[in-house]
Amino acid sequence: MDRTFKTEVGWWYWILISVTSLLLFYFFWMHDILLALIMAVLVIYEIEMLIHTQYVITDAGTLKIETGRFVKSFLLRIDQIESIRLVRSMVFWAPALSFYRLEIKYNGNNKTIKVHISPRNREAFISKLKSMNEKLIIIE
Repeated sequence: MDRTFKTEVGWWYWILISVTSLLLFYFFWMHDILLALIMAVLVIYEIEMLIHTQYVITDAGTLKIETGRFVKSFLLRIDQIESIRLVRSMVFWAPALSFYRLEIKYNGNNKTIKVHISPRNREAFISKLKSMNEKLIIIE
């Protein structure tokens, strides 16, 4: 049975949504339609990511990283994961909504690739991956 882990949401993401929402209302109030439309698109994108960012571990041995309808899902094989470590990162384009993230290092297409994610229940997430890939290294 597939196991889904929702993303942890950091305080900074709530501030980001609040600021863009306030700017949306301000530009709408000031009749600046172009800036209001830009802010509306940003708020929709942020809420979409908030609702739909999740990490699905499938029985087929894959990890599917979903970040909403506007961003393509990312799929990697669990047996290709080399290591996982806890990091603190402020990279905004990662599929993670918290600064406390897991860095997954895996071998894809003959090169090592790193991806940052922030599952809400890190211990259960790591345990599930470890049960499916015994070679997985957990870096403290």
